[in-house]
Amino acid sequence: MDDDIDATGRRIAHILRERIITGEIDMGHRLGERDIAEELGVSRVPVREALHVLEAEGFVSSAHRRAAVVHRFTVDDARELFDMRMHLEPYAAALAAERAAAGADTAALRAALDVAHVASVASASASSRNSDLHDEIFALAGHTLLSRMSGLLTGRTRWLFRLTPERDTVGRWDEHAEMVEAIVGGHVSLAQTLAAAHVERARVESMPGLTERLPPVERPVRRRRARQVVADA
Repeated sequence: MDDDIDATGRRIAHILRERIITGEIDMGHRLGERDIAEELGVSRVPVREALHVLEAEGFVSSAHRRAAVVHRFTVDDARELFDMRMHLEPYAAALAAERAAAGADTAALRAALDVAHVASVASASASSRNSDLHDEIFALAGHTLLSRMSGLLTGRTRWLFRLTPERDTVGRWDEHAEMVEAIVGGHVSLAQTLAAAHVERARVESMPGLTERLPPVERPVRRRRARQVVADA
């Protein structure tokens, strides 16, 4: 039974995560357990588990005995995400190139590049396909802990990609193509350098627009009653 609940919770988390990333569920939207359970035809237990997963990933926030609310992506969130990407993605690219040089299969990575190219040209789901390409680089790196850490960033990176649709162009595919060529060729330093340049270029091009669109920080919920109790005491 626990395994069934876990599987259902993961499925619900995936559904809600995708809705948040694509904008189907707006930032700041209240996520009621009962409403979600009724819509998906499940009990509230796996819904609660799913919301715990999404809170750990930074997609929702909740206070004690309050409904979960979709996190409002902030400028600080974007800065922190780029900081982490700068640390992890060049390292992953270097490891992937090392493994390619040692004979690891690079077919999945090359296939992901081809799909990303089609998506960029067609302007359809480009952000998701680009994210899939980055996931393949982490997979090829073959580093278990790194993969787990990247898993926490993948969804938020896709969320960020959606907030900067102007960057989903053929030019981004060209950057990816250079990285993949370096990785497949086993050129470790070049792959690492290109990955770092790719992340930094994304930061430079994205942050001005994000600064205009997003709030600087998440505003805490005011608890007037709690302050009044303290004052009365």
